Amino acid sequence: MPILHTVLFKLAGEATPDQLQAAKASVVAFSEIPGCSWARFGDVFPSERARGYTHQFIGEFENLEALQIFATHPIHLEAIATHVRPLFD
Repeated sequence: MPILHTVLFKLAGEATPDQLQAAKASVVAFSEIPGCSWARFGDVFPSERARGYTHQFIGEFENLEALQIFATHPIHLEAIATHVRPLFD
């Protein structure tokens, strides 16, 4: 049974459109990781319910094992270190 993995982010400060596009591209590349069926990254609909979150990642994984592989995969770790942590809390 597929597993959906969702992560919400808050911008830590200002980000340029190029920085946000690079973050999006690095996260969408998660679909290259074996077991990840698809990956999306985008803005959160601005409302009180968003509680300050500005962006989200949603990915579908074939099963729990695929999600566990994703957690330590170099593509994932590089994207987090290079594009996510510098921009988001």
